[in-house]
Amino acid sequence: MPPWIRRSISTPTATTARQSRGRYVAPGYLRLNVLLYSLIMWKGVGRMRERMCDRLLVGVAGSVRAVQLPEYLQVLRAEFTEQIKIIATRSASRMIPPRILELYADDRVFVDLWDRSPTVKVPHVNLVEWAEMFLILPATASIIGKAANGIGDDLLSTAVIMARAPVLFAPAMNADMWNSAAVQRNVAQLVRDGNYVVQPSLGLSVTSSQNKVHGVGPGIENLLRQLQHFFLHRLQVAQLSSSSLVAHRALENELSAVSDKG
Repeated sequence: MPPWIRRSISTPTATTARQSRGRYVAPGYLRLNVLLYSLIMWKGVGRMRERMCDRLLVGVAGSVRAVQLPEYLQVLRAEFTEQIKIIATRSASRMIPPRILELYADDRVFVDLWDRSPTVKVPHVNLVEWAEMFLILPATASIIGKAANGIGDDLLSTAVIMARAPVLFAPAMNADMWNSAAVQRNVAQLVRDGNYVVQPSLGLSVTSSQNKVHGVGPGIENLLRQLQHFFLHRLQVAQLSSSSLVAHRALENELSAVSDKG
């Protein structure tokens, strides 16, 4: 066990631990350290020295923030994921040419349900099966509304419906649009459905003639932290599910042994 884990566990103090009904409860950062240690054991020390995620699928919707996507992809490639594949809406492909995005991707940019590549024959199926994580960046009011209401009328919205794992949405739009009742209702539905929504940062809107009008979008550092948190949360859920399955099988074996003796 690494020293930073051993020291935290062996020296519980008032600032590193608390008591809850006579039961030791580790502080948040210690629980995160233990989870990170579990991740190292699961992925391998060598893997942790490289990237946290193996395969990231990025869905690009038609926000003007799409023009900043190369900067995001460069950071994600350097600090978070080994491979990236991209789905873009037709609106997004008018904001930024797919040829530009392909410089940062491990395949062509998929725009249409009928697009193909040597390894992808049915994009809305093959891409979500390939992905370890699915990030919608930037997420517009349109894709949020489609995902919340089960509407699949293009490749990206159909892929979101097909996704078995939770999807992470990084909204980017005008601040008034983000705060509207309709968008907030759809965001709440996404969360109820088990998805993850990054709370956007406030900035100047580039689509308004009024300099004081604000827009919202994901900051790169905040997005990276949220992705790491999301990944670790999914790992924790997977570990709990695995433990439950092991316990269930052990109980089945015990019951089977008792039945055989009877």
